Amino acid sequence: MISRIGEWLSRQSERFVPSPFVLALLLSAVTCLLAGFFGEAVTGQAPIDRLGTIADGWFGAFYGSSGLTFAMQMTIVLVTGHVLARSAPVRGVVGRIARVAKGPKTAAFVVALVACLASVIQWGLGAIVGAFMAREMGRAFERDGRPVDYPLLGAAGYAGFMVWHGGLSGSAPLKVAEEGHFVADVIGVVPVSQTLLSPLNLVITGTLLVVIPSLFWALMPTEPERITTPDVSASETDDEADAGPSYEHPLLHWLEETRAINLMAGMLGFGFLGWYFAGRGVAGWNLNAINLLFLTAGLVLYPTPGAYVRAIREGVQGAAGIILQFPFYFGILGVLQVSGLIEQIAEFFVSISTQVTFPIFAFLSAGIVNFFVPSGGGQWAVQGQVLMEAANQLGVPTHEAIMAFSYGDAWTNMLQPFWALPLLGIMGLEARDIIGYTALVMFVTGPLVMGLLVVL
Repeated sequence: MISRIGEWLSRQSERFVPSPFVLALLLSAVTCLLAGFFGEAVTGQAPIDRLGTIADGWFGAFYGSSGLTFAMQMTIVLVTGHVLARSAPVRGVVGRIARVAKGPKTAAFVVALVACLASVIQWGLGAIVGAFMAREMGRAFERDGRPVDYPLLGAAGYAGFMVWHGGLSGSAPLKVAEEGHFVADVIGVVPVSQTLLSPLNLVITGTLLVVIPSLFWALMPTEPERITTPDVSASETDDEADAGPSYEHPLLHWLEETRAINLMAGMLGFGFLGWYFAGRGVAGWNLNAINLLFLTAGLVLYPTPGAYVRAIREGVQGAAGIILQFPFYFGILGVLQVSGLIEQIAEFFVSISTQVTFPIFAFLSAGIVNFFVPSGGGQWAVQGQVLMEAANQLGVPTHEAIMAFSYGDAWTNMLQPFWALPLLGIMGLEARDIIGYTALVMFVTGPLVMGLLVVL
């Protein structure tokens, strides 16, 4: 029943919901209108002055330095994770794991577990590893003539986006761990020891790592009716072996295609990271640190500089949404700030919440906003200050509010297929093929997470 509801919601979404970029434009317009008519900080001004204040707020934040920094950080997270997942060693490991499962239920469990673990490590990695894992599992079953529900494997491969925001690359927890982040004047710097490494997050994320694969194990029939036919050619070739540009001078060709350059760069990168963490410890874990770590790991796993550049070029295509949309999210934040709507919305949350119930409202509001702003980082840019202001007024610990937001953002990814696009392309599926299954997982895990937020 719930699966059919999810499929219906997916069809309606495809029919009526515009693209994320169009939504960003519409949200910008709606925010400016709301600010002009209801923003307490501007309603006393003359109409032309009100318009000027709103315009200044939008333009000041649209390409503001903090916003551009954050957008670039998110781009690098996605691209380095994609490139790492495309490396021959990682793909080799994925292929070997795919041959382990003997039955369809085990296959669904393994795909979901691998996707979730990869997303906990880094969400860009999880986005691609989950897709490769599901596709290779389907191919292994097809080669042996064994039936398996291929779309269900695709849903399991996407399940990592249920846990990514509580993982080591969670956008909101890592951003607030930086000096001078855009909500620093409200909450200061919040180290990952209080967010990602807190008992709250370890318990909730650990619980989901058990529950989500178990749900997919239960969903997979013992004898599926559908036989997997993954007739897809995507990623069939080894991009690392593709010939790079030819150089007339042999030294230039050697520099471009020798492994020694990558190994030296890798040693230098890991050396910098070792020095950095030796002086800062866990408190140094932020977006810049994780990006350098995965950039360096990718260099080590690719044979030559040329191969790594070609992989980066492919990965950048998936970052178009971040590059285009993030400035609009920060423009929205700028309008909310100058108009006073931030404080008004925060006061509304305070009026309907208590210390106990606020994490639940933060979770649900993040889940709703995620439908319109399908990027966790972009959503934090829009919602972060509102939630932190309300949390401060209610006396809710900052780290609890941040993590409640993080879980809510990840939760409705199971009905918002924006980040499933790479997986769908790799597996040759459509969104409607997987959303019915992921919707069921969302409906089961939502009450569980909300209950843990209250109990813990």
